[in-house]
Amino acid sequence: MTIEYVDVLSPPRFEPSGEVKPVQQAISDGDWIGVMNLWIVRPGPALIYQERPPIGWAAGKFDGSVGGFYRAGESGIDGLREAEEELGWIYKPEEITFLGQRLSVTVDSLGRERRLVVTIFMTYDDWPISRFTLDPKEVPAIYEIPLDDVFAAFKDPQKQFVARGIDCHGQSVEKIASCDDFSYIFGGYHLRIADIARTFAKGERSFYY
Repeated sequence: MTIEYVDVLSPPRFEPSGEVKPVQQAISDGDWIGVMNLWIVRPGPALIYQERPPIGWAAGKFDGSVGGFYRAGESGIDGLREAEEELGWIYKPEEITFLGQRLSVTVDSLGRERRLVVTIFMTYDDWPISRFTLDPKEVPAIYEIPLDDVFAAFKDPQKQFVARGIDCHGQSVEKIASCDDFSYIFGGYHLRIADIARTFAKGERSFYY
């Protein structure tokens, strides 16, 4: 099993402290560590959501298009390697827009607090999603969810919609979903991203999360 190392980040600027730890140790120690989120905007407009693995934090829930920890020494667009690892697709730096950063504290499946500095990117992609090759260990499926369905679901918790996508075997999948099927992230993160994506799909790039 490969051990990944991460930089421990120091408040208030959340820059590398010079201390490097295995990622699981850093989480257990309650350290701040960096992660990357890449959101893929689709025609419609819509967003790509990963289905999280059946074991772990937010098991089986819809989450960001691409995401993962920054390894020690990485920052910024270095995290784009996650798109290749998870979706089998390489995005060029010039195709990516930096949105900003946010602090996030979540509780994982082991009851540990994860203190995260999240760097957020967005891209527009109108290629067929069938060209993605999903990592079966990390990404059971991806779904292309229209923004109208995202907004409606969060406005009315009883509202249901049909989510459609592909699984890690390249087969078409669909399921009935609601706001409960999205990962819980404090501060209305999913709605804020959907709102930015709506503007992003129109070609706007001059904004900050």
